[in-house]
Amino acid sequence: MTVTQPRFPLLAKSRFLAAAMVGAYTVLNALLAVLAPLTEGWSTYGTTAIAVPPMVLAMVYVVIPLARKA
Repeated sequence: MTVTQPRFPLLAKSRFLAAAMVGAYTVLNALLAVLAPLTEGWSTYGTTAIAVPPMVLAMVYVVIPLARKA
């Protein structure tokens, strides 16, 4: 498998960063919206403990692969 180097590496990294940030922001807010009724009255730490595992899975299997294609 041949890996080609991008012609403008800074632009490629910036585009990846922007796509990953938008994806992470979207997934995190969707997760928090879904979890809000279930975690009402919980501390921030409890809500975060519930949100982190699906967030990591979404980043590894959805957001980052899509950001690499961008």
